[in-house]
Amino acid sequence: MIEFLTAGFSDLMRTVNQIPGGYIYLFLFGIAFMENLFPPIPGDTFTIIGGYLAATGKLALIPTVAVILLGTVSSVMIVYLIGYHGGHEYLARKNFRIFSVEDLAKVDRWFARHGAGTLLVSRFIVGGRVAIALGAGISKYPPQRMLLYSTLSSLAFHGLLVGLAYILHASVNSLVDGFNWYNKIILAVLAVVVILWLGFVVKRVWHERKNA
Repeated sequence: MIEFLTAGFSDLMRTVNQIPGGYIYLFLFGIAFMENLFPPIPGDTFTIIGGYLAATGKLALIPTVAVILLGTVSSVMIVYLIGYHGGHEYLARKNFRIFSVEDLAKVDRWFARHGAGTLLVSRFIVGGRVAIALGAGISKYPPQRMLLYSTLSSLAFHGLLVGLAYILHASVNSLVDGFNWYNKIILAVLAVVVILWLGFVVKRVWHERKNA
């Protein structure tokens, strides 16, 4: 499993090429479904591979986008439902220091005001999309809107990635390199945000203990 997660693009491409044509759609669905439940899975790399294989004629373009979209939206909704059923009540009851009732109220207000925009860009935020889906569930964001905006976000993201791989299949390795840099930049920004948030939480806890 570790070898699979750390394999390079060429190795992953060879793995997929060994799968009989029709079963590749099922494989791409499975990868897209699992990547939101097991984030180390390089789902976006397989999306690029799907676009490449569509360009070479081994797959059809529209079904490729469709199965990836169905897989990723299905797993996103599972994460959302985990937060929706019991998440809010559990956190409110526990009132953890690192995620207090006050923090919970902030999440509720955020999704009430910015839920649509956040979900529409969620699929482009590598490393953050699962947390966004969980936060939407915890805040009791309306299920119909969650499904709509998550689907639109995933369609835009996967449609763009498959389309680029389809058009640029002759230089697909350059596309992979560019996408890897995009991931690194987004993850670096997220790391800074998380560090700042943790600093704020530690400062708040310290003041609470000092004033206790």
